[in-house]
Amino acid sequence: MEQILAIFNPWWEGPFEAEGIRREEYLELLDRKRRTKDIVFITGLRRVGKTTLVRQYVERLIDDEEDPRRILYISMDHPGLVKESILDVLDAYRRSHGLRHNDRFTVFIDEVHLRAGFEQELKTIYDLGHVKVFATGSSSLFMVERGSFLTGRQTFIEVFPFTLPEYLDLMGLKVKRSDAHLMVKHAEDYVRMGGLPEYLKTGDPGYLTTLISSVLYKDIATRRGVRNVQALRELLLIVTQSTGSKLSPRRIGRILGVSHETVREHLSAFEEANLIHTLRLKGKVSESMAAPKKVYASDTGIVHVLSPTVNLGSLVENCVFNALRRRADDIAYGQAGGREIDFILPGACYEVKYSDKVSAEDVSHLKDMKTDRRVVVTRNQAGKTDGIEFIPLWRFLMGEGQGRQTQRRGATAADRP
Repeated sequence: MEQILAIFNPWWEGPFEAEGIRREEYLELLDRKRRTKDIVFITGLRRVGKTTLVRQYVERLIDDEEDPRRILYISMDHPGLVKESILDVLDAYRRSHGLRHNDRFTVFIDEVHLRAGFEQELKTIYDLGHVKVFATGSSSLFMVERGSFLTGRQTFIEVFPFTLPEYLDLMGLKVKRSDAHLMVKHAEDYVRMGGLPEYLKTGDPGYLTTLISSVLYKDIATRRGVRNVQALRELLLIVTQSTGSKLSPRRIGRILGVSHETVREHLSAFEEANLIHTLRLKGKVSESMAAPKKVYASDTGIVHVLSPTVNLGSLVENCVFNALRRRADDIAYGQAGGREIDFILPGACYEVKYSDKVSAEDVSHLKDMKTDRRVVVTRNQAGKTDGIEFIPLWRFLMGEGQGRQTQRRGATAADRP
């Protein structure tokens, strides 16, 4: 085991420099959480960059003069650790470094959700009080549920795919103010590509299809005991083709030849694995529960690769939803004047009309909304009319018009970048 730990932790033996675009907002957030006793769970879609972020944070700790030998990284999906408990690995680390049980150190546990009973082990580590724990996993809702064993001892940080500014940075695109007109195309390219770092680097659709297979097998089928993986694939294809639409589990069940209960279970598994997110209707609890949910993919690149016929307008709506999810948890769709409103947040509503010219009639129903802000995301139209703001997509994705952050599920106001 000592050799495995040495391979995982190259900073023990010399200088270390992590790769990748620095996501400073997340690094600063991790820095704030380091000063608490809480176990910090870092969640997000598989391959969104959680491990890269952890390694970047290790580099920051070392730069801040943390003893490199007091920083331990382990990945629980390594074959050599399959039969080892988390506590056994920590004891092996202490022995190899001559540490006493009350000596303090920091541990980063990757893919912790793959280890049965992880919550009991982490509680034991927490209660001893000498180890700061950061743990990553791609099944965020599962970790929240299992983490109920750790209530009052944990905090969650969700890592999202790259933003438009991060995409531009990774692609080496620097746009001058005088060339701002180019941003329309850059934003559309970003919408089609999504924000998963490795896919942005390679542009290989095969990377995303392999990633999806990995999520379906490792994060869903294996853990939930699903034998018919082909049904999972077909359901995901239907979901991506329906991005931004209301889902009917009964209708989908008839198409796939399975029960609507099975469809609901699989959709729940997709959401747990951060493949999709669902959106409820704004209204009374009874109305909201009875109404169909809308569905969006966590990354628009996945939609574009699996379902290339999905139109740009639907991809843009999905992209806007993902941007808003970074800012707030309480998002719903709604109705006003007999027409649907794409997104309703506390104090604001948003409508996506991806066109260069949006008429007043197209968005007249927004006037019926009793809210502080009414925003329409367009292709290139800007301005304000009758209390309705028109913001081009690229400017919206650069941060304009998204409003202040509000609390997210399972988090405190400080737990988001």
